[in-house]
Amino acid sequence: MKEKYKTIVKVVMALLIGFWMLSIIPFNKNIKQEISANIYENGVITDKTTVFIDGEKSNYLFRDDDSFSGKFHILSYEKTGREGMQAGIRWGDEQNIQRLRYYQNASFPDMDVIGTILINKEMTELALMFTDGTVIATSNEIYTLYKNHVSYYPETGSTSVVGSIPEI
Repeated sequence: MKEKYKTIVKVVMALLIGFWMLSIIPFNKNIKQEISANIYENGVITDKTTVFIDGEKSNYLFRDDDSFSGKFHILSYEKTGREGMQAGIRWGDEQNIQRLRYYQNASFPDMDVIGTILINKEMTELALMFTDGTVIATSNEIYTLYKNHVSYYPETGSTSVVGSIPEI
């Protein structure tokens, strides 16, 4: 009888350790795609651009704090395509907003891109804003969602998110 309990405890412990390991190990996915997007100035589409994404995105089984690391080049904005320029995106915010940060050669250059980005987990739909108020968005719906919830204050360089944003 004692041996039976020991075996059950060992199996349960092995299962718990297995689930714990699966919860902390990301199953990375290579992302390489081009996305067409509109350029909005003062709420009006003024041009089109392409966003080139090439990197690795983590996919955790039991968590929502995924991340992306790699190239995130906005064709109409030269700085994002410089030699050695990389971007990091973090998911996991309870407001369904993500954080974008560019880095190059162990530094964080001034990019004039607001770090508050709206992007889906498949990285096919997105909206982001520049410090001059220009918005890059893949559709009018995403643009409207972004503008209704994200405000940028150039005098202080701060961003605020209003309300809960539905997941895209």
